[in-house]
Amino acid sequence: MTKTFGATLLAKAVLDKKVNLNDDIRKYLKDDYPNLEYDGKPITLLNLANLTSGLPNWMSDKDLFGKADPDSIPYILDSVHTIYSRQDLYRDLHQVKLKGQPGSMSKHCNTAAQLLGYIMEGVYNDNYENLLKKYFAKPLKMKNTCLLKSGEVPLKMAKGYDGKGRIMPVIDWEDLRVAASIASSTSDMLKYMAFQLNEKDPVVSLSHQPTFGKIEDGAVALNWKVKITEDGRRSISHTGGSLGFSSYMIFYPEEHSGIVLLSNEADQETQKELIILADKIMKQNSLQ
Repeated sequence: MTKTFGATLLAKAVLDKKVNLNDDIRKYLKDDYPNLEYDGKPITLLNLANLTSGLPNWMSDKDLFGKADPDSIPYILDSVHTIYSRQDLYRDLHQVKLKGQPGSMSKHCNTAAQLLGYIMEGVYNDNYENLLKKYFAKPLKMKNTCLLKSGEVPLKMAKGYDGKGRIMPVIDWEDLRVAASIASSTSDMLKYMAFQLNEKDPVVSLSHQPTFGKIEDGAVALNWKVKITEDGRRSISHTGGSLGFSSYMIFYPEEHSGIVLLSNEADQETQKELIILADKIMKQNSLQ
């Protein structure tokens, strides 16, 4: 759920009149990237936040896995990204070739979240760790929330496992930190959810506005999925996963209720299981 923090910062930057959602991202990049457009249409800040940038999910955009055993993929990722820097990402970004117009298709994208986090650092002239503290951890009193750094894993942090019970590497990689490395607890994430439930806050309200797709099927806001359920309720949700960890948050602003589930296991079915579990719990509560 790290990606929702970056999207919330984007909404704040818009309301602070520091950026516009439709700004070409190249306005905030130091080098020239003539390749980051398709048929004259550039990637915008909004495209980064609503998963429609068309950028590759991982950088560098190479086949890292080939015919590798699926069980070895987490370790391949860890070996590559442990030594992959922010400068490497900007270098390899020159080689990206978009396959369609930005804004035409929504697809999960770590690279987009990385760039959005870096851009927010530039916009606010501060590093992401400080931004997390200033705008979230301190005002919301999230005492167990931090940005993971290489070799600085919190002592109380749970170990993450795959579906076979193997301990997984921790994503504390420099290049993916702003997109996937916020560590937190259930109590802190409930405080974050309470903040997100308050749509009287213009930052929160803006981040929840659907920007792509149909709300009946699940539209995309700023890294949130917004959907009208079969019984007419508006839900806002986000699923998250890293090596050995899975998470799910769903809340209903009109009902001032929601749930967050964190798991220290990640396999192909974990996120689906969390969604089913959250739905059961919410239904039981509504019947009481």
